[in-house]
Amino acid sequence: MFKETHRIKIAKWIDEYAGRWLIRLVCWLQPAQPQQHEPAIIDRILFVKFWGIGSIILAEPTLRYLRKKHPQARLDFLTLAHNQELFALIPQVNCVHCLDFRHLWRFVLSAISLILQLRRQRYDLIIDAEFFANFSALVSRLAYPRCLVGFSRPGASKSRLLDIIVPFLDEQHAADNFLRLVMKNRTADISGWAQPQIATPKSTFGEKDSALRPFVVMNVNASPLALERRWPQERFVQLAQWLLQTYEVDLALIGSPVEREYTDVVAAAIGNPYAVRNLAGTLTLIELAALIENAALFISNDSGPLHLAAALQKPVAGFFGPETPERFGPRCDDRLILYLDLPCSPCMSVDNAKTVNCTNHLRCMGDLKVALVIPSLQRFIEQRELLPKRVAKHFLIGA
Repeated sequence: MFKETHRIKIAKWIDEYAGRWLIRLVCWLQPAQPQQHEPAIIDRILFVKFWGIGSIILAEPTLRYLRKKHPQARLDFLTLAHNQELFALIPQVNCVHCLDFRHLWRFVLSAISLILQLRRQRYDLIIDAEFFANFSALVSRLAYPRCLVGFSRPGASKSRLLDIIVPFLDEQHAADNFLRLVMKNRTADISGWAQPQIATPKSTFGEKDSALRPFVVMNVNASPLALERRWPQERFVQLAQWLLQTYEVDLALIGSPVEREYTDVVAAAIGNPYAVRNLAGTLTLIELAALIENAALFISNDSGPLHLAAALQKPVAGFFGPETPERFGPRCDDRLILYLDLPCSPCMSVDNAKTVNCTNHLRCMGDLKVALVIPSLQRFIEQRELLPKRVAKHFLIGA
């Protein structure tokens, strides 16, 4: 996990500093021609989003909009290789181009090969949906599209590569910002319009479990992009113990292979191996989606799986702190947001490359006590009749 976090930090540094010089070189060789409109005829579209399964899911309404607006066009997607499986659930996309981020030099060489391949596709429109990365704009410009649209702040290096610049509005949800990239009237009020929808996973994983008794899926992890988004392990342990003592329910813990050890600690501390399964590192993304589809409730830190559950329209409870749910909260009808909204939150943003710059000892997560969470979660569960209650037992809520 920490190796992955270190690699991401290095990639951000290279993107920021080496990216500036590469942009100057590309602009000298191939300057952008500022435009006000997309081409009149669009037959080939490429949507670029490298980072974040959650962000890709939040971009799904934009892909749906593009498919409706250009029904005959080829709609391709460029992302990192570990996101590829997700597109089995997003039918709007014709082809997925991937880069493998695990090895730096292999990544660089494959990027050069990919650029040559993209140039042969002759895209009419490329949409760079990365918030801050210079690399995505460089690849997009070198693919030589007729028109390149993307996010950028005034004066930012990547703005020199774009034909049409769309500002990222901090006061709007990311899903709405994605949609503004492709709507003709980019200043229109589209707040709340973009609710992700993904296909039902073609897997029966979890069906037998749900037939026996309800189960809750819990994600105690957050991606290496910002590990500070994790609610403390001991709080998840207390919350899980309360769930198991209050309701007739089983619990499934999830995570990636590199998160297995972290999740093992939580599973062992809960101390109920008959009701708790640690599935971290054992599921494909499609199996994870099927598991969530058959669950009664999904509880998670701010992470990609939270948005996956929301897109499947499952009841979700999400912990937020360094990031604000106003900008990256789950988009579904049944959601419980657990967020203190401290004056120092959020401290990660588009402007700081989604890097947590905490000056307050991470109080946004530390002050979110179990005693505050349980009453809200209990109301959420019982108002929707999500879980059957056990015979009442006294449970001492921890600090």
